[in-house]
Amino acid sequence: MFASLGSVQLRVMTYNLLYAFHERQGDTMLFQEERARAVREVVRACAPDVLGLTEAVYCGVGRGRMIRPDYAAMFGLPHVHACGYEGDWGNCLVSRHPIRHAERLPLGGGRRDVTSSALRATLDCDGREVHVDVVHPSPAVREAERVAAFVPLLSTLRRPYLMIGDFNALSDEDPYDHATLVAELTGHVEQPDALASRMLDRRLIATIRAHGLQDLAPPGRRHTLPTRLDRAHATQGARLRLDYIFASPEFRAGRVEVIEDEATDRASDHYPLVADLEVELA
Repeated sequence: MFASLGSVQLRVMTYNLLYAFHERQGDTMLFQEERARAVREVVRACAPDVLGLTEAVYCGVGRGRMIRPDYAAMFGLPHVHACGYEGDWGNCLVSRHPIRHAERLPLGGGRRDVTSSALRATLDCDGREVHVDVVHPSPAVREAERVAAFVPLLSTLRRPYLMIGDFNALSDEDPYDHATLVAELTGHVEQPDALASRMLDRRLIATIRAHGLQDLAPPGRRHTLPTRLDRAHATQGARLRLDYIFASPEFRAGRVEVIEDEATDRASDHYPLVADLEVELA
């Protein structure tokens, strides 16, 4: 971490928890205690100050009802805000610092059948306001729709600002090619050629950077999906960097890493991404 005076140091983490520790079995979602224990181990070892969780709120049994673990107790972080009512896709922000304001903003891109959202929050970090959006856009929409859904977020952001989450989008700066993606997806998904073509329409991440936000990419631009978690019906072919931390220029970045170890391979199909940041107090 940093050692300068008059600033706030933040360890920021984003983690997709895969259905809030549930797994599908037919029409039933079963809670998996072992995965929950592994995530607790991972997060406590990383000791984040700001933790953005995707697929953290299970709402699969009827709308208007949320099931989520006690993340404050699980991670030893006192401040929690969740939003959702989106099947298995609800977001949650867990913080060492007080959450002064939080709201849900839709990310549907105008489609009624797509109900993903962003969680927008303002944190009080030792007297310094920090604004955070936790996002998880649907993988079911095309890139143009995803970009359109992000325009309201990007046009209303307040700085200093962080945008974190599972973006379901590939960076135009990462080295993917069509033939390799098709080969890796074949046998895991239907119509791998069409899916690869859709994935390689990489406008969202470029659009976010164009709004002055830094992509805090880990060394080697390492993939965050998939892990080695054994799932009978997983569609995990290609190695993809889908989880991101974006920061406005007020932040200085230190270490950025994807946490890949035995515990994260038991915890979820995504690896967590962690960044050490510093922002001036005024």
